[in-house]
Amino acid sequence: MRTYFGKLSQPLAQMCVGVFVCLGMQMAWAQPTPAVSDSEILIGQSCQLSGPLATLTSEVRQGASLYFDHVNDAGGIRGRKIKILALDDGYDPKKAAENTRKLIQDDNVLALFQYAGTPPSLAALQLVEEHQVPFIAPFTGSDALRQKLTHYVFNIKAGYGTELDAMVKQMGTVGITRIAAVYLNNAFGTGGLAAVEKSAKARKSSLVAQASLEVDGSKMDLAVDKIAKMAPQAIIVISAGKPSVDFVDAYLKAGHRSTFYMLSVISNSQLVKALGERARGIVVSQVVPSPWNQAVPVTREFQTLAVAKGIKEFTFSQMEGFLSAKFLVEALKGAGNKPTRESLVKSLEAMKSVNLGGYPVELSPAQHSSGKFVDLLILGRDGKFTK
Repeated sequence: MRTYFGKLSQPLAQMCVGVFVCLGMQMAWAQPTPAVSDSEILIGQSCQLSGPLATLTSEVRQGASLYFDHVNDAGGIRGRKIKILALDDGYDPKKAAENTRKLIQDDNVLALFQYAGTPPSLAALQLVEEHQVPFIAPFTGSDALRQKLTHYVFNIKAGYGTELDAMVKQMGTVGITRIAAVYLNNAFGTGGLAAVEKSAKARKSSLVAQASLEVDGSKMDLAVDKIAKMAPQAIIVISAGKPSVDFVDAYLKAGHRSTFYMLSVISNSQLVKALGERARGIVVSQVVPSPWNQAVPVTREFQTLAVAKGIKEFTFSQMEGFLSAKFLVEALKGAGNKPTRESLVKSLEAMKSVNLGGYPVELSPAQHSSGKFVDLLILGRDGKFTK
């Protein structure tokens, strides 16, 4: 927003100066209003449109687009279409911070939605707080975004700590006590490793080996060798996208065997396409309803819209994107005739008992993270999940 001044008469100019002085110069430049016009609501996103995690991100975005398109085709929110402005960060936190600054200051988005990955999401937090922008449903289970109440951050799924504890608990019930962990060499991986260490200690399991993974796949042989030397009964892979698949592929090609446990931020489709029959037996935690379970209303809705768009292959990542979009739409509906950032925050905090078609959300001014559901599923012979 620009303010233009023409040539003023001297008395009028003096009067204007006096007004500014009285206001302590606080109103010399009007603050920009969020990008909500009569026809559009602009939402910002920083995610991986390129790089090793781009395939996973594309599934999440596809699921979200299904619901946003559905809402827009029906007239939008009070006549306003939802527009997602997505910028590529390539999983680089520095680039994510740059994107965030642009989205807030230049594009002046109403909110930030479904940032992909822990490092990019954490990189945005300072700007989110500084500019008081709602940060909604990031595609990460980072406990750093959940343990401390942050006024502008809202989560609707269980965190990685809950997922990893469920894995360690399940291992104990089937007699697996010698565990290894491989983790991405960043905040996502190290945070997950700390959660595994805590759970293993509490449940009297032994974390016999650990090794870091690089996002670009380098040093993979070192990670494989370090883990294989201890011959663990199971390996927890604290990673997402291609690095996760590459580790399993390298470990098996080296002639080693184990049971692999993976977090929800892995694509079942990507696993099967890359590993084929070797994907059978991999255990994956899930934090949203199954995209195949038609007993769940939101799954039926997802499938109907997906099939109408010609999508025949379903994934949990699509379902998470779909649910997150549905969540944002519900919040926008409660944010008033012309939403502001603060009215959107109030709408989110008022979602004390909202059901998104079989998936409950419970938020309040004192609780910004909802979602306790965790399910452990095994990839079967046909590439489908079983209990």
